[in-house]
Amino acid sequence: MSVANLNLQAISRAITKQYGDKGSCIMGFNLLLDGQQVVLQPAQGSSTCTFVYGVLKSIMVDAGIDKSRITIDFGVMDL
Repeated sequence: MSVANLNLQAISRAITKQYGDKGSCIMGFNLLLDGQQVVLQPAQGSSTCTFVYGVLKSIMVDAGIDKSRITIDFGVMDL
């Protein structure tokens, strides 16, 4: 299954809406597949991004995407 068929952006928005925007403010926190951004950063909070990306990564692996192709760029803290 391709990443496009998983509708990860919609899943990310739904999770973020329920979870809220928590954690320290971070910019450039990205979920990557083969070095390419998969979804937009779901929130400013680092805790929210970590939670959302963990769920999305599990969905991707369950869909047959090798976990070695999935990485996270943790961005930088906004000062």
